[in-house]
Amino acid sequence: MSSTEDDVGRKRRLEKFYDRHLASLAERLAARGAELIPGGPDEAESWYEPPPERMGDLAEFEFENCAEIMRGWWSAGEFPELAELAGPLAELAVEMEVGEEESDDVSPFVYVMY
Repeated sequence: MSSTEDDVGRKRRLEKFYDRHLASLAERLAARGAELIPGGPDEAESWYEPPPERMGDLAEFEFENCAEIMRGWWSAGEFPELAELAGPLAELAVEMEVGEEESDDVSPFVYVMY
Protein backbone atom coordinates (compact mmCIF):
# COMPACT_ATOMS: atom_id res chain seq x y z
CA MET A 1 0.00 0.00 0.00
CA SER A 2 1.32 3.45 -0.85
CA SER A 3 2.00 6.19 1.68
CA THR A 4 -0.96 8.17 0.35
CA GLU A 5 -3.30 5.19 0.73
CA ASP A 6 -1.99 4.70 4.28
CA ASP A 7 -2.69 8.37 5.05
CA VAL A 8 -6.23 8.14 3.68
CA GLY A 9 -6.85 4.95 5.68
CA ARG A 10 -5.52 6.55 8.85
CA LYS A 11 -7.65 9.63 8.32
CA ARG A 12 -10.75 7.47 7.88
CA ARG A 13 -9.88 5.52 11.02
CA LEU A 14 -9.45 8.75 13.02
CA GLU A 15 -12.76 10.10 11.72
CA LYS A 16 -14.48 6.85 12.70
CA PHE A 17 -12.90 7.00 16.19
CA TYR A 18 -14.03 10.60 16.58
CA ASP A 19 -17.58 9.84 15.49
CA ARG A 20 -17.90 6.64 17.52
CA HIS A 21 -16.19 7.72 20.74
CA LEU A 22 -15.27 11.38 21.09
CA ALA A 23 -18.37 13.12 19.75
CA SER A 24 -20.79 11.22 21.99
CA LEU A 25 -18.51 11.60 25.00
CA ALA A 26 -18.23 15.36 24.40
CA GLU A 27 -22.03 15.62 24.23
CA ARG A 28 -22.43 13.80 27.56
CA LEU A 29 -19.77 15.92 29.24
CA ALA A 30 -21.39 19.09 27.93
CA ALA A 31 -24.82 17.90 29.13
CA ARG A 32 -23.52 17.68 32.70
CA GLY A 33 -21.74 21.04 32.38
CA ALA A 34 -18.22 19.61 32.48
CA GLU A 35 -15.49 21.81 31.07
CA LEU A 36 -12.26 20.02 30.08
CA ILE A 37 -10.50 23.17 28.91
CA PRO A 38 -11.55 26.59 30.17
CA GLY A 39 -13.11 28.61 27.37
CA GLY A 40 -11.93 32.00 28.49
CA PRO A 41 -9.23 33.84 30.40
CA ASP A 42 -8.62 33.08 34.03
CA GLU A 43 -6.56 34.59 36.83
CA ALA A 44 -4.16 31.66 37.22
CA GLU A 45 -0.45 32.34 36.88
CA SER A 46 0.05 28.88 35.41
CA TRP A 47 -2.03 25.91 34.31
CA TYR A 48 0.67 23.49 35.47
CA GLU A 49 -0.35 21.03 38.13
CA PRO A 50 1.87 18.25 39.41
CA PRO A 51 0.50 14.81 38.57
CA PRO A 52 -1.63 13.23 41.29
CA GLU A 53 0.22 10.75 43.51
CA ARG A 54 -2.15 8.00 42.35
CA MET A 55 -0.50 8.15 38.92
CA GLY A 56 2.71 6.62 40.25
CA ASP A 57 5.97 6.67 38.37
CA LEU A 58 5.35 7.30 34.68
CA ALA A 59 8.70 5.66 33.90
CA GLU A 60 7.05 2.34 34.81
CA PHE A 61 4.33 2.85 32.21
CA GLU A 62 4.32 -0.02 29.67
CA PHE A 63 2.15 -0.12 26.57
CA GLU A 64 0.88 -3.60 27.40
CA ASN A 65 -1.00 -2.24 30.41
CA CYS A 66 -1.63 1.33 29.27
CA ALA A 67 -5.39 0.87 28.78
CA GLU A 68 -5.73 -0.50 32.30
CA ILE A 69 -3.64 2.33 33.77
CA MET A 70 -5.52 5.06 31.88
CA ARG A 71 -8.86 3.52 32.86
CA GLY A 72 -7.79 3.63 36.52
CA TRP A 73 -6.53 7.23 36.34
CA TRP A 74 -9.59 8.49 34.54
CA SER A 75 -12.10 6.54 36.65
CA ALA A 76 -10.72 8.19 39.78
CA GLY A 77 -10.47 11.65 38.24
CA GLU A 78 -12.74 14.61 37.67
CA PHE A 79 -14.02 13.19 34.37
CA PRO A 80 -14.68 9.46 34.93
CA GLU A 81 -16.41 9.31 31.55
CA LEU A 82 -12.96 9.37 29.96
CA ALA A 83 -12.30 5.86 31.33
CA GLU A 84 -14.41 4.33 28.57
CA LEU A 85 -11.89 5.70 26.03
CA ALA A 86 -8.95 3.74 27.47
CA GLY A 87 -9.45 0.50 25.52
CA PRO A 88 -10.44 2.07 22.19
CA LEU A 89 -7.61 4.60 22.48
CA ALA A 90 -5.02 1.85 23.04
CA GLU A 91 -6.42 -0.05 20.04
CA LEU A 92 -6.22 3.12 17.94
CA ALA A 93 -2.58 3.60 18.97
CA VAL A 94 -1.74 0.12 17.70
CA GLU A 95 -3.57 0.71 14.42
CA MET A 96 -1.96 4.10 13.87
CA GLU A 97 1.60 2.97 14.63
CA VAL A 98 3.92 3.69 11.75
CA GLY A 99 6.67 1.15 11.35
CA GLU A 100 10.03 2.06 9.98
CA GLU A 101 11.20 0.33 6.83
CA GLU A 102 14.43 -1.60 7.24
CA SER A 103 17.25 -0.24 5.13
CA ASP A 104 21.01 -0.54 4.90
CA ASP A 105 21.22 3.14 4.03
CA VAL A 106 22.09 5.67 6.71
CA SER A 107 19.33 8.16 7.28
CA PRO A 108 20.13 11.67 6.02
CA PHE A 109 19.09 12.86 9.49
CA VAL A 110 21.95 10.99 11.16
CA TYR A 111 25.33 12.64 11.53
CA VAL A 112 28.01 10.07 10.78
CA MET A 113 31.40 10.46 12.41
CA TYR A 114 34.50 8.78 10.98
